[in-house]
Amino acid sequence: LTLDNLGRFLFHGQHIISILSVEFTSSQDGFNRTMWRLKGLLKQAKVSKRTIAPNFKRFTTTVSIVDPDPLLIDVSNAPSGFDPSSAVVYNDFISVADSDSLIDELHGQTRRRRYEKGHWDAVITDYKEIELNESSLEDTLQRIVRQVRNQLTSRHFSKSLSHDEVQWLPPHGIDLKLDGELKAHVDSVRFSGDLVAGISLLSSSIMRLKPEIDGSESISSATEEWVDLYLPPRSLYVLSGMSRYEYTHELLPSGSIFRAPNGEEIQVDRDRRFSVIFRDAKSR
Repeated sequence: LTLDNLGRFLFHGQHIISILSVEFTSSQDGFNRTMWRLKGLLKQAKVSKRTIAPNFKRFTTTVSIVDPDPLLIDVSNAPSGFDPSSAVVYNDFISVADSDSLIDELHGQTRRRRYEKGHWDAVITDYKEIELNESSLEDTLQRIVRQVRNQLTSRHFSKSLSHDEVQWLPPHGIDLKLDGELKAHVDSVRFSGDLVAGISLLSSSIMRLKPEIDGSESISSATEEWVDLYLPPRSLYVLSGMSRYEYTHELLPSGSIFRAPNGEEIQVDRDRRFSVIFRDAKSR
């Protein structure tokens, strides 16, 4: 089995499961069947070390800094003065295999929990949320966490800061039901710092940013100025600076349209969604 063949197998396997998900994810049992089929398909790709170049291990563990994808952000309705560098999306940030590992972990930790109807701040409904204990994560998941934080530190913090100087809160995993909502809000600044980032899993969605007016999120929801971020599975979004503190963010309902800068229109039929959220700790 060559690397090219393995890549094609994983690529097509991902799309097969996407099709199965449409049929089965309407119920918890259906989701379980879909995920077990995915794991079965991936296990068929058994790779012999003799068929892979000697530097394969180095290739898969090297962490590189990637650039954001400008086609995943629509600023055509942005207010004047909006800083586009404060809201970015990195497409295909993690591999299919790493995505599967995260999905397995989140599903395993949340499957016995009930969906919560609401949060104390009333911004999210029909969800499950967990804090990931980094010390108990398997090596693959710890590597993914390091990969994300390395990207965030290198691209979104002062060059004068070393990676050891940035303090991080524990990552949070969120399971949002098909009919769950994430309403317009600004993340609390009481504990978290200058950055909010998230890996999207299972389902595409559209995140909309709107200027917060006089500290009122309800007023900002009526504004006709906004910025849309398209979040496909395996992408990493980052909100910092202006977008972190001065704009609310929310997920649009299923069936919403994303209008890419190249003129393409994408209807996003959102399904069940997993995400892993990263925040830096507030400076003392």
